[in-house]
Amino acid sequence: MSVNLHRLVGKRHRFRLVLCGHKAAEAGAVCLVLMVQGHLAGVTLAHLLVATKTGSLAMAPAIGVTFTRYARHLADKWTASIFLGVSAFVADAAVHGSHYSGEYTEAALTGIAATAFSILIAHTPIGRRIDRLAEAVVMSNH
Repeated sequence: MSVNLHRLVGKRHRFRLVLCGHKAAEAGAVCLVLMVQGHLAGVTLAHLLVATKTGSLAMAPAIGVTFTRYARHLADKWTASIFLGVSAFVADAAVHGSHYSGEYTEAALTGIAATAFSILIAHTPIGRRIDRLAEAVVMSNH
């Protein structure tokens, strides 16, 4: 394997790893806060496990997309955030029932809040670093 190809493969895996942790944490954190209805002192190990499962399930589609030609769309913070929000809605609905009135109310709130949180994080130094990593991967595909 040439040195440039080796670096490209390394950047792609690094991007996947960072994306995985970043998106799972965003969706999981939002799920956790909504699950306990903002009462963070009431967080239990069971809540943490459910939020971890929700976050992991929410980021799985994004990781899958990174193995396709559509990965370039995840380099756009708006597209990536909306994609996470939809995935978080589905994940939350699949993992547990709503703690609010309405069968999908909590899942909808999780999706909306995960989208907003992802956009907010994208404007931080960590988010900008992830954007640079994503752009390097996307630009190397052209």
